[in-house]
Amino acid sequence: MKNVLTKTFLTLALAATAGIPALAKPKKQKHSAEHTAAVKKCDQDYSAARVTAKGLKGQAKKDALAKAKSDKKQCLAAAPM
Repeated sequence: MKNVLTKTFLTLALAATAGIPALAKPKKQKHSAEHTAAVKKCDQDYSAARVTAKGLKGQAKKDALAKAKSDKKQCLAAAPM
């Protein structure tokens, strides 16, 4: 009888402990409309720059792609939160 009660108690304790973090999980914060629009514009500019760079060859193409990548990174960093 003692063995059954011990196992039951341990099972309930583990189940309760495992359930607490799931209940305390914070909700994911949504970005503002301005942030979403800025990110969309950055992505469009980056896509346009990549299409333009596809027409180039050699080192000019590498430089254009590198510039597009760095411009996108700066654009995303400047986007409002």
